[in-house]
Amino acid sequence: MENHGSNLVTSGLKKHNIVHMAKRQATTRIIAGKFRGTKLTFKPNKSLRPTESKTKETLFNWLLNDLDNKNCLDMFAGTGSLGFEALSRGAKEVIFIEKQKSLCSSIEEIAKQLEIKDKCRIINANSTSINFINLKDKFDLIFLDPPFHENLIQRSLDIIDKNALLAKNGLVYIECEKDFDINSLKTKLSQMKQSKGGQTKFYLYES
Repeated sequence: MENHGSNLVTSGLKKHNIVHMAKRQATTRIIAGKFRGTKLTFKPNKSLRPTESKTKETLFNWLLNDLDNKNCLDMFAGTGSLGFEALSRGAKEVIFIEKQKSLCSSIEEIAKQLEIKDKCRIINANSTSINFINLKDKFDLIFLDPPFHENLIQRSLDIIDKNALLAKNGLVYIECEKDFDINSLKTKLSQMKQSKGGQTKFYLYES
C-alpha cells in the first residue's frame, strides 16, 4: 500500500491553506525464519489487530518451530501475519481467509514479493459462511484469531469440527480478548498451552 506524502495539496484546497493529510499506516513484521524482518503494512481499523511480536514468539516456541511441511489455515487472516510467519518457518502451504478485499490484495502482493504465491491460497470470504468441503484439505495447524467481542470463536470451532478440518494431532491456536471465558467453549479439543499479555489471552489446543 502506498504511503502518500503529507505535503500533497490539491489545487482546490490550496487557497484555503488546507493540507491533504496522509492516511495513517502501521506495520507489523515477520519475526523469524526465511523472511525475518519483512514488513506487513496495514491501515489501522478497529477490527484489525495483528498478533503482537511477543505473542507470536510464544506461539511458535510452543510449536517448537516445527512447521516443516505443515498445511495451515488462517481463518481470520487480517494482515496475514500468522500465516506468513508460518511460511517463513517452513510451512508447506497456508490458506488465508479474509473478508476484506483490500487485505486480501495486500496478502497477495506480499506473497508475490516473497515469491511464495505457490504456497499461498487467498480466499476473499467470510470464514463462518464459506463451504469448507470445497477446500478438500485437512490442516496441521489452524490460526483462530477473530475480531474481539463478536462471538466468533465457538462458531469457528463448530465449523472446524463439522467439516473435520484438522489432521490427526492437528493444532488450533486461539487468540481472544482478556475477558473472554475460555471455559465456556464446547469443544472436543484438548487444551495444551495458555498464556496472556496486554489485552489478549492465547491458547493452543490439540485434536
